[in-house]
Amino acid sequence: MRVIFSILFLTFVFSAGAQKNNLPDFSWGNTLYYNLSVGDSVVFNDVTIELLNIEGRFNTIKVGKDTFVLNVAQRSLPVTTGGLAVFVADNSNLKTIGKANIAHGLLKKDVLLGVAKTESSLLNTSDFVFPVTFNHGFIWSGEEDSYLYSLTKNRKTGEYFPYPGIGINLNDARMRDKHWIAALEDCTVEWIEENSDNKAVCLLLASSSNPGIYYVYDGMYQKNVEVRKGQKLQKGEIIGTAWGDDIWCYLQLAVVYSEKPLEYRNRYANVLNFFPQLYELYYQHLYNVSRSFSKGKIEFGRSPALNGNIQNASGFEDYLGKGWQFGKWNTANKLEWVAKGDIGNVRLSKTLFSGTKAECTNPQPYYEYSIAVKNGTYRIRAKVGDIEKNSWQKIAFENLEGTTFDLGVGEQKWTSERVVRISDHQLNIRIYVDQENNTVAGLSEIVFQQAY
Repeated sequence: MRVIFSILFLTFVFSAGAQKNNLPDFSWGNTLYYNLSVGDSVVFNDVTIELLNIEGRFNTIKVGKDTFVLNVAQRSLPVTTGGLAVFVADNSNLKTIGKANIAHGLLKKDVLLGVAKTESSLLNTSDFVFPVTFNHGFIWSGEEDSYLYSLTKNRKTGEYFPYPGIGINLNDARMRDKHWIAALEDCTVEWIEENSDNKAVCLLLASSSNPGIYYVYDGMYQKNVEVRKGQKLQKGEIIGTAWGDDIWCYLQLAVVYSEKPLEYRNRYANVLNFFPQLYELYYQHLYNVSRSFSKGKIEFGRSPALNGNIQNASGFEDYLGKGWQFGKWNTANKLEWVAKGDIGNVRLSKTLFSGTKAECTNPQPYYEYSIAVKNGTYRIRAKVGDIEKNSWQKIAFENLEGTTFDLGVGEQKWTSERVVRISDHQLNIRIYVDQENNTVAGLSEIVFQQAY
C-alpha cells in the first residue's frame, strides 16, 4: 500500500510540475508560430517564452531564464537556448513602414514568433528540398535585396512596399534551360496564372503534409512549365525554369498560410517568414558561421541585371560578413539606393526615406559599413558621390582622418588609397553626412586587400 501511495504521489508531483504547451496559431513542419503582445508569454517544451518589449525591428524576449534582443529574421537566423530554436518572424513596427500590409497578414499582435526544438530541424530534410536544383552549379548567397519584407521601391509609382517573399537570383539562366525549379515538398498544383507580360506564369502549390500552407512560385517561364493544374507532385519534382523580367531573372518564392487557396490577385496575403527554413535547406544546418575576407570589391546600388540584385544596402549579418551598422532607429534596416545604366550607389542622408512611413533620422553624424576580415594590414579605397544629385560626404577608414568630397550632380571620385591596421577582425568605413540634411552622400564601391 505504501508503494502504491508513493507512486501516486510522485505522479501527482510530476504532473503538477509539468507545464502544458500553448497551442500555436499555426505551424509549418517542426516550427510553431505564436502571435504575442508585449507582456504575453507561451509555454513550449516546458519552457516559458515571454515578449518583454519591442523597439523598431528589435524584440526583447525572455526564453526560460535567458533574455535576448532579436532582430526580425528577414535575413537573420534563430537563437538557440534551452533546447529551443527561437526567431522573430514579424513585428508590428516593420509592418507599418510599407504602403501595402497584405504580406504581413499573419501578424495579429506585436510579434509573430517562430519556435522549434533544436533536436529536430525546422523542416524535416527527408520531406523537403531546396527549390532550385544544383545540376548546373547553382549557388545561393542570400544577399539579394529582394529578401523577406525588404522595403522595396515600386519603379512605376515610387512608393515603398514590403517585398512579399524571397527573390532568388537566377540571372545566368535567363531564357535558358538552366537552374530548374523544383517542388519544395509533396504538394498539389492549385492553379497556374499568366503574369502581365504573357511570358511568365505564377503557380500556387498546396502542401500535402501541412494543411493551410501554400507555396507561390512567381516568375516561371511559361514555355518551360512542366506541370498542370490538379497534378500531384513529389518533393524535388521539376516544375520548370524562371523567366524574370526586363531587369533580371529570378524566382520569387513565397510561403503563405491560409484556410483556403488564395486567388492570384491576393497571392501574397499572409506571407510566412521562411528565411530560416530556406537557409537550413540550402546549408543543411542553422549554424551562424561568421564569414570573413582578406580582399574584395564591394559594389553598391547598380542595376540588378549587373549584380544579381546584391545592393549591399542592408544591415550587417555574421554569415554574410558585411553590412551597415544600424541602430534601433532604422526599422527598415537598410538604405536607399539608385541605379542608372551600369552605375549606381547607395544614398545616405541625415534622414532616410523622407516623406514615407519608413522615414527615420540617424542620431549619429555618420554611417558605418563593416567588413569581417582577418587581422592584419589592409590597403583600402572607395568611390564616392551620387549619380543623380549634388553630394557631400566625408569618408574615413578606421581611425584615420577623413577626407571630404563636395561633388556636383552625377560626379563621382575615388579616395586615395589608405593603409589601416586591423586587430579586431573588423574593417570599418565611416561616411559622414550633411547634418542639415540638404545634400545627400553617395557610396558606389569599396576595394580592399590585405597587404601583410
